[in-house]
Amino acid sequence: MSVFTPVTDADLAAWLKNYAIGRLDSLQGISAGVQNSNFFVTTSLGRYVLTLFETMPRAELPFYLHLMAHLARHGLPVPAPIANRDNEYLGSLSGKPAVLVSRLAGRSEMAPDAARCARIGAMLAGLHLAGLTFGRKQANPRGAEWRRDCAARVRGHLPAIEQAELDAELAFQAGFNLKALPQGVIHADLFRDNVLWDGDYIGGVIDFYFAGHDALLFDVAVTVNDWCASTDGSLDPAR
Repeated sequence: MSVFTPVTDADLAAWLKNYAIGRLDSLQGISAGVQNSNFFVTTSLGRYVLTLFETMPRAELPFYLHLMAHLARHGLPVPAPIANRDNEYLGSLSGKPAVLVSRLAGRSEMAPDAARCARIGAMLAGLHLAGLTFGRKQANPRGAEWRRDCAARVRGHLPAIEQAELDAELAFQAGFNLKALPQGVIHADLFRDNVLWDGDYIGGVIDFYFAGHDALLFDVAVTVNDWCASTDGSLDPAR
């Protein structure tokens, strides 16, 4: 189970007294996830997801939480952060920054067809359009500087032919002015396991903690490379 920081029923019940969402009925750890501790929380008034942030700096978290709130207000199927009675989204629980968000319906689909890819494309367009009026700005945490740094750290562990391929790719990317492309808010992590399907419809888009401001085409590239890839690594034209 990917719960790195345990939370007891008693601790959570006490924490929830600062919220207007009723009394705690049940708490269940979520096994999925590799970065944070996540729990399903059911109260007398609804169902929620509790996240404890294990490594992310607290100062960076308001960007993500306010972005999710902004997109939810615009009608997109994203987890809406729940404000406490002090009107704050971000709190502290078990010594970690913590947030409570609405729980969305559905489950991931790891073998999407063309129709579902079309819905994902439309949803991504809606996210980009709604993001145009989001006032906060935070750089893409997986931007060009991060990619260069990672390449430098892994290069020495690669065989010579792969070192040459990596160097060539970085040089190729450096030849483009990405700032000249349309810019805006991007999800940056829209893999198949970050979308919940409720029947044929998108029930939710989750895990916004790699979001940032960058070329919108970055989002398209990440999404296409996951949703449209065949088992041999090639792209399926229909999807």
